[in-house]
Parts: sequence; C-alpha cells; structure tokens
Amino acid sequence: MIPLILSLLLGAQLQAQTTTTSSPALKATIRLQIAKVAAPDASPDTALGNLGPIVATLLTPDGPVDIDYVVAGESMRGDVQGRLGMFTRGTIILQRVGEDSITVMNPGNHTWFELPATATLGSTMSAPDVQMEPTGERATIAGQRAERFKFAETIRIPVPEGANLPSEFPRQIDLAGDLWSTDAFSGHDYAAIFRTLQAAGAIPGMEALTAGGRFPLRIAVRSSMMPGYEIRSEVVSIGPARPSASFFDVPRDYQQVQFPAGRSRN
Repeated sequence: MIPLILSLLLGAQLQAQTTTTSSPALKATIRLQIAKVAAPDASPDTALGNLGPIVATLLTPDGPVDIDYVVAGESMRGDVQGRLGMFTRGTIILQRVGEDSITVMNPGNHTWFELPATATLGSTMSAPDVQMEPTGERATIAGQRAERFKFAETIRIPVPEGANLPSEFPRQIDLAGDLWSTDAFSGHDYAAIFRTLQAAGAIPGMEALTAGGRFPLRIAVRSSMMPGYEIRSEVVSIGPARPSASFFDVPRDYQQVQFPAGRSRN
C-alpha cells in the first residue's frame, strides 16, 4: 500500500566508486510507521472492521522502520533497518526496471531468494482514480522546500475468478491523505530516477504522486478501513549518491535459496 511504497524513496552520500550510469543517483532514508490519530466519530464502513491495529502489527511490529534507498538509472536498492512485514532487520531488496522478480538478500546468513514482482500490492491493482489538490502550504523537509497537496484515491480490489465473497465484502479501498513533495530533483537528468520509482515501486497512484517530476518527501494516508490510524512515510535525509557498479548485484559468496526458506528468524 505504501509507499506506500512509497512505497515508495530515497541520506548521507555513499562513499564508493562511480556508478556505471550517466544519470544522477539519489540516496534517501525513509521512515515508515503506522500512527494513531484522533479516531473519527463514524465506525468503519467495511465488513473487515478496523484494520489499523492488524496492519500495525503485521507491517511494523517493532515500531517505526527506517529504509535506506538508492536509485540510479533503472536500478533500486533498499536496506531495511528494522522489521518490516515479511522482511527481518538488515534485509536488502534489489530491483531493476523490466525484471519480473525482486531479489531479497539476507546478509546475516549470506543467502538470497527471488520474490515475484506480481507479489507486490501495486502489481495486482488496476489503475486507481487519483485527485490531487494543492493547498499552498510550504515547509522544509530533509533540507528541501516542499509543498503540501491533499489527495484522494480509489483503489478497486481485484476479485479472483470463482471466489465466493460475502456481499458486504469491500470492492474498493478509498484513501485520502496529505502529500508533501519537492521539485528539487525534477528535470531531464533525473527522469530515469522517476521512471524507476514508478516501475519498481508498483504502488497504485505512484504516477500521479510523482507527476511533473515532484519527489514525495512526506506522505500520510488514511482510510475508512483504518479509523484512528494513518500510514506515514517521511524522507529524513536525501542527497546525491555514487554507488559502485556492483552495489545493485548479489555478492558472489551469497547462496540462492527457495522462498520462504531464505528468511532469517532473528
């Protein structure tokens, strides 16, 4: 859902060899958390009830998680600094535009496995309806000037053929929230980075959130399925990076394993 994945996004400069791509590279540290907010008066309007506590427990069981992202050309790497869903602390995620799988590395036992790109939420969703509205409000986030937008998004839930779901089961998810973004990284030189974010993130609505070369710095997402909670992601540091050519590759001493056997239990 995020990005929310945002997903999807990108701190301190990497001290390494120059990258093989002529396009700029970015590194950003993003903090993801499920936060409690003032509960609305209305009850959840879905048969699923309030998913807020469940999502918090499954996605961020130990609290806020920092992820160090590096995007260069059509390659992306994320170093997970805490427990995040199925990923244990220290997990490294690699993805390249056009590939049909995501590489997941466990530095703890030098193993890696492939996760089908179709396993991500965004890849299973149809293009959502997204509305964006500027508020005129501005602030400085991670050293960058950012503008606040309000957004609303409707994601239609795909129903597997032959599935017998209750009539009250939701057929769509309505999301709303606030997006703070900057145009500091817009322009032709950074075009490849935005293509990579949109393709690798597989986040519903990513194209709208990064429209016009605007880079998301802070996102707060709310839903009637999670009254009293919101999903937050915020860039805490961002800047240029110079990753080595091997930074987006699996080291030679890593052994491939089958998912989920490659997951560490620590």
